[in-house]
Amino acid sequence: MAPHIRSATTNDAADICAVIRRSITECCVDDHQGDAELLKSWLRNKTVASVEAWLRDHEAHCIVGERDGAVHGFGMSRGDQILLCYVTPEARFTGLGKALLQTLERRAAAQGLSTLRLDSTRTAEAFYRRNGFLPTGPAIQAFGLRGQPMSKAVR
Repeated sequence: MAPHIRSATTNDAADICAVIRRSITECCVDDHQGDAELLKSWLRNKTVASVEAWLRDHEAHCIVGERDGAVHGFGMSRGDQILLCYVTPEARFTGLGKALLQTLERRAAAQGLSTLRLDSTRTAEAFYRRNGFLPTGPAIQAFGLRGQPMSKAVR
């Protein structure tokens, strides 16, 4: 069954928060290496209140991906920057992440943007490369994590 992508609402905040926290905790082990302090730091602003604030940001475009009526993915962009793109562990490699990314790309193109940028985790770098993103410089360190700046031309 194809994923259903739709605009996120504040009613989705708890589900979105769960998606993000599960994805980071369970899927991003290559990034946090099971380091409890690093994981705690990464998850610090991944709260329902933070998600609600992101959803109220009129500059941001927030979407959810559903399968069987349940939220299994979240994507967020602002301007030419993809800020978040997460899926639950069971939704990995099912096309949901790609559908979220393509929706954010279409939105950017419709806004007249020519390029999308992001900073990828180690875990997500291969995903972004498969979807046409290329490194734009050396990796950066932020909040104890390695981030790979990447971009993609959109049309």
